Amino acid sequence: MSTAIQPEKVLRELHELWDQLGREQTSSGGVLRACAMTLLVIAGDEADAEQVRRTLGVLMHDHPSRAILLRVAAGRSAATEESPGNVNEMSARVFAECWMPFSGNQQICAEGIEITAGAAQLTEAARLLVPLIVPDLPVVLWCRGAPTFTPVVFEPLFRLAGKVIFDSSSAADPRAAIAALQALHERGLRVADLAWTRLTGWREMIANGCQDAAVVPSEISSVRIQFGGAAPPAMVVYFTAWMEQALPSARVILEPVPGESGLRSVILSGSGSEITVALTDASSVEVRAGGRGCRSLLPPVSDDALMREELSILEGDSVFDKVLSRLK
Repeated sequence: MSTAIQPEKVLRELHELWDQLGREQTSSGGVLRACAMTLLVIAGDEADAEQVRRTLGVLMHDHPSRAILLRVAAGRSAATEESPGNVNEMSARVFAECWMPFSGNQQICAEGIEITAGAAQLTEAARLLVPLIVPDLPVVLWCRGAPTFTPVVFEPLFRLAGKVIFDSSSAADPRAAIAALQALHERGLRVADLAWTRLTGWREMIANGCQDAAVVPSEISSVRIQFGGAAPPAMVVYFTAWMEQALPSARVILEPVPGESGLRSVILSGSGSEITVALTDASSVEVRAGGRGCRSLLPPVSDDALMREELSILEGDSVFDKVLSRLK
């Protein structure tokens, strides 16, 4: 197998990049090299890779890291008989993401490496990534796209990370994707799912609604979960399991309703009281409890917002782990 990557050469290019940034810096504060972790990201085509680059630019401000973007290149196209490159070779380039804090005079920079490899080269890519990981700092792997739910293909990369972040919302079969995560979790891998992270706002609204209405959880007898789409998406599957775990004496009912795929509303009933949390638009919900109602904003669910939340929790999420185990 031919490879165009030599880890020592990539590290040397990073060193030269920092020398260049230092020479070009004109402010009196100089350049601060910031790194709190190694963030590995698997991307698909060029459009996906471009989205990752933009997201990394935002994430670096809160979670500066050595970002390693692994772009899995497609092979030869049967329609055009043209290839975007020699898929028997891997290539790498280095880059930096810099910003100046408000009213500051010191430029802060985080570093990155972008690697292009074919799907058949992932074992070799994983071997080459080892010396590129920052020693003695956490390693997080962010797997984007449905193909990452094929553990056999990406197995070599899973071993490099202390935490692996997926997004089962991108999978054609959410339950199959969740089953793949369960298998990895049972092997001791620390996994996260952005489909679960999207539920943070909903879970907070339910908890606050119960508290405001002074509802005793044991008095709730039924939970109606309304969702849009032909079948429950991953976030609804997770939410259902969370409700069953939190309210074991309640009957949990799933109801499909017209509208876009996703969680649409939740109605908790029992002992003459009712709490309703209903989506009003893409970013807000209406909460009705104890005869009162209010509208509240949900947290942003952009990739950078969700990843900021997950990168802030590098240890295990015990609630998610229990929900994942319950779905087996």
